[in-house]
Amino acid sequence: MGYGAASVEGIIRRAGSSRASFDAQFAGKREAVEAAYQCRFERYLGRLLRACRAQSEWPLKVKVGIGVTLDMVADSPVDAQFLVVETMAVGDDFLQRVLDSRDRLGRLLIGGRNETPHGAELPGITEAVLIAGIAGVIAAQLRAGETMHLPAVAPQLVELTLTPYLGSERAVAVARRPRPGAEGPKAAQ
Repeated sequence: MGYGAASVEGIIRRAGSSRASFDAQFAGKREAVEAAYQCRFERYLGRLLRACRAQSEWPLKVKVGIGVTLDMVADSPVDAQFLVVETMAVGDDFLQRVLDSRDRLGRLLIGGRNETPHGAELPGITEAVLIAGIAGVIAAQLRAGETMHLPAVAPQLVELTLTPYLGSERAVAVARRPRPGAEGPKAAQ
């Protein structure tokens, strides 16, 4: 459910709270949605960073990070909608908060510039474009109700994300490797 379709009553019902409790915490729907977004993003970022810290090589951090993200969306599409929030419907302040969150994710990719001799030559918007592309793929799958297929797209997203830094051949090799620390069917990502 997007911001436009959300109601204070629906938020209260989903939270299992009361109107008095809601009013004590938030000035209105927008403030509640912003708080929920921030909470979910920080929880996601913590999970992402823990998974990435377990890897010693930057390309594997990217691979695991993409896998963790896609698994989260596939496992809980409703909870993952914060990744593709309708920022324009909420307002300028919230839009800036979402853009800042995406910038934080983009900064995690900057380490890739050290993986290549031409890292300094990459356009300054490389990381922002890569994050936006991943978010676009996730948004399309969320809208189509096809999130269960997202983990299968992981190798392509890993390849696409790593190519500017490692070149096509190395990016494909990393993308085809089993995901470190994964077990079962997700290991093939």
